This record gives sequence, structure tokens and C-alpha cells, in this order.
Amino acid sequence: MEKWDLEKERCDLENALRSKRLDFAATYMVVQTLHFFIRKHPDLIGPETIPALKYVFERTAHASQKQVFFLYRETADTLISIMIHSPDASLAEEAALTLKKIICSGTNHLHRAAAEAMGSLPLPLRGPQLPENPLTDIPRVTWDELLGKTGIASGYSYRQIGRSIVVDIDAPNVFVVKLAGSRDGAEALKTEAVWMEYLGSKAPLFPVRFEIPKPFKINGSHPFVLDGVPIRMPVATQMKQKYYAIGFIVHKDYFGYPNDHRKELRISEEKFRDVLLQNAYLLGKLASFGILHNSPIPLFHNRVQTNRRDDNGIYQWSRGGRLDSWLTSCRYPNFGLSGIRDFEHFEPFNGEHRKVYHSIGSYMLSIALVTGSYFRHKDPARTGFDDQGRPVDVRDFFDKTLFKDLMKNTFLQYYNGFVGEDFEGDLPVDFDFLADRMIEEMGVDRHMEEILRVADQEAMTDQEFKEFLIQRGYDQDKIAPMKRGEQDITILTGPHLGGFNERISLPELIWFIETASALCISGMYEQKK
Repeated sequence: MEKWDLEKERCDLENALRSKRLDFAATYMVVQTLHFFIRKHPDLIGPETIPALKYVFERTAHASQKQVFFLYRETADTLISIMIHSPDASLAEEAALTLKKIICSGTNHLHRAAAEAMGSLPLPLRGPQLPENPLTDIPRVTWDELLGKTGIASGYSYRQIGRSIVVDIDAPNVFVVKLAGSRDGAEALKTEAVWMEYLGSKAPLFPVRFEIPKPFKINGSHPFVLDGVPIRMPVATQMKQKYYAIGFIVHKDYFGYPNDHRKELRISEEKFRDVLLQNAYLLGKLASFGILHNSPIPLFHNRVQTNRRDDNGIYQWSRGGRLDSWLTSCRYPNFGLSGIRDFEHFEPFNGEHRKVYHSIGSYMLSIALVTGSYFRHKDPARTGFDDQGRPVDVRDFFDKTLFKDLMKNTFLQYYNGFVGEDFEGDLPVDFDFLADRMIEEMGVDRHMEEILRVADQEAMTDQEFKEFLIQRGYDQDKIAPMKRGEQDITILTGPHLGGFNERISLPELIWFIETASALCISGMYEQKK
């Protein structure tokens, strides 16, 4: 086809987008066709291409369509293709500015579409290729043999923290034995130890505090089978098979949480700020090396459905659904006084660019929730409903000035770690309004209910059904007459952010996360291109 014919085809598509006669389906097809044209003939993008695409965003006729997000997303992706493929730098910049304007001021589906499109920009990231040695010939040692091999003197003291045994050695360090009860668990422990070794070799690259554990080997192997474990695991985590384990030495602050709910371990507001900014930077720096942490805190849409849903009930923040038991999720974050922890949750970036966008959002959400929990943990027992059945209101626990400061500066620290330079310009976020909304939703326990569906009950045994209800506050007398699978059961497991099977009650936080994630991606793209 001649160049003139191609240009006419492009002009016809652009004119069609400006037509008010096109219905929703036809508009989507024209955008899709124009997108294909731009990828195939980037040198023929014209001065009217971007204005035609902007008209799709500005037109209100399709805004009420249920599937309008997909139209906006295809339009935004077309602008991304112009940014990437156009040989004309001015057109690429115009496309970028068009998307940034939407990200800074758009709402609802339009904002989400623009942010996700920006989040798909290709980045020069590649995670490290760690050795994948098979887990064979695992050595076996007793507890006393293990201590002998590590040179720990007699008279040591130890304590249990979760599924770890922590032995006090030379201050300020501790020797940690982390346990697993299955072969899969042993594989995860091996992966964690390999990450410790890898990051230990990169320690000079981290200019803020990051206490990286030093793993211990027995006969050349990180994992070992441990006999004579000197603790009794709690019922909820009891390991009925043999114990696999790894050992490592680390600073005692490795077990220090920034938002500890125990009064005697609560840190000052000034130290909390320092710890949060330190970890925001570290998460960004690690991501810039292609290293993602897939669980800063555990986030769920519905915990009760973890065994029945294909996605295990894990929270997908971009969908903006109700967030399950947010305070429970914040109990033991995987970032603390010593930096990032639980290295088994690290994974190398594999080239799927939207994964970085979603990971950044998870970090931002996790940090925001932990910030809210710090204020709530002034009195962690005050949750739920009061004696009159009214939602507990502890908004007075929150320091709005500090909250605003933390929301803004954790983003700036993450951005600096990820992009490698400071964010320039004004942030398109009203942090005063955002802090007000977060305090309103995090400080009042309006959403406490969860529904145990019949389908979820049928996936349990009778014993599991009883234990599930006991763990959630039901007494034996009340459980006795109840029959599993007979009817839905309402239980109080909150506070949640949003009613059961509803949207999140804090959409302003999702808007901020979309904005922050997109700005980080575009910042690195522009800095590296």
C-alpha cells in the first residue's frame, strides 16, 4: 500500500473517532484498529492522532457504559504505543503528557485505565538469576549438635517467635533457627537462604540500614533436618512431620516491628517515621534491581475463601474491592527496624512489566495500612462495636499532621530508591484530604461483618468448622446446635475496609496508589530511555 493510502486510512480512523454517530462497540473497534495501525506504521503517526484519542476520553456519551474501562484502557494503551514507537520525540512527549494529565486529575475508570497503561511501560529491569541447586542429601542434626557447630556457649537462652527459635548470642546479634514442616517448606527455606547470601554480597549498594542475615551451612547445605526441637509449636502451626530448618545470624532488631501492638515495644513517632521512610526506600531500591517482595504484609479480599477461590482470596488492589481484616494484616509486617525481612518472599522480576506496577501498588498500600495501624495500636483492644452496638470510634488516636507527612514522604522515598533520583514538581495528590479520609475509615469500625457461606462450610470437615468458629469468638455452647452447611453464618472478624462483597470503603487510597505507581514507572522509563 502506498504511503498516501496509509495516511488516508489513518485520517479516516481519526475522523471516525471524532464522529458523534459511533456507538460504544464501534468506537472500541476503531480505537483498536488505530492502535494496530500505529504499532505497524509508527512513522505515519500524524499531528491529529493524539487529539482524536483525547476526544475518546473527553466524550461523555459512553461514560455510563459498564465496559467503558476497556475502551479507556485500549485508548490509553494506544498512547503508550505512541510514546514507545513514535520516531517524533515531540509526539511521544505529547502522548506522555496526555496520560499524565489524566493520572493527575482523572477519576474512576478513566484514571485506572491511564495509570495501568502507564504502568505497562517497558523498563530495563531484569532480576538476578539465582542458582537452582536441587534439594538433595539434606543433613540431619540434633539441637545440641547444631549449637555445637555454631559455637554457641552453654547457658544460652532462647525463645520462640512464630516458627523460629531465637537464641541470644553476642549482643546485639541472635542466632535464628527457622522451621518448616514439609518438603515445600524446606524449598522455601533454601530459597530464603540463597537470597540472604546474594543480598549480603550486595550490601554496599544500600545506603540506609538493612540488616541482611548471614545464613549458616551444615555439610554445604543451608536446609537441614532438626531433631530434638526444644519448643512446642502452637496448635495452629503444629508440625506433625519432621522439622526442616535453616539457621542464620542477624541483628536482634530483625524481630522489631514498627507498629508493634505490645505497649512495651511501641516506638516513638519520630523513630516510626524514620523506620517507615527507610523501608520505603529499600523496597524501591530492591525493585530497581529487579527484586520484588511479594508479601510486605498479607492482604486478602476474603480470608474465609482462601481454600475455595482460584486466587486464594488474595487482595488485588487494582480492582478496588473490600479489604479484609486490615488491622490483622498489619500485625507482623515484613519490614521493620532492621529493614526488609522474610526473604522467602523475594522473587526476581521476569520481564512482565505490569507486575512491577502491581508490586509498587502493594508496597504503597502496605505502608499506608501499617501507618494507620501504628495509631490504632495505641490501644489495640479497642475494636469492633461498643456496648450499645455502635462502631468503635478512635479517630482521636490519629495525628493528621504526621499521617500526611508519612503518606507523602514514603512515596518520595520509594520513588528515589526506585528511579534513582528525587521526584521533581508538585505531587498531584491532596494529602490533606487523603489523610482526612483515611482517618475517617481507619478510625471508625463500621465494617465488622464477614459471611461464612454454605459453600465455604462444605469445604470444611465438621472439626474444621467448629475450630473456625471458636477461633472467631464463638463459644462451645453456641456452636453445638449449629449444623455445617445448613445456612450462611455472619461472624465479626473486622475491622474491614468495606462491607462484605462490596467495594473498598476508601477508594481515595486506591486512587493514590494508582497515581503513585504510575508516576514511579513513568519516572524510571523517562530516566532510562
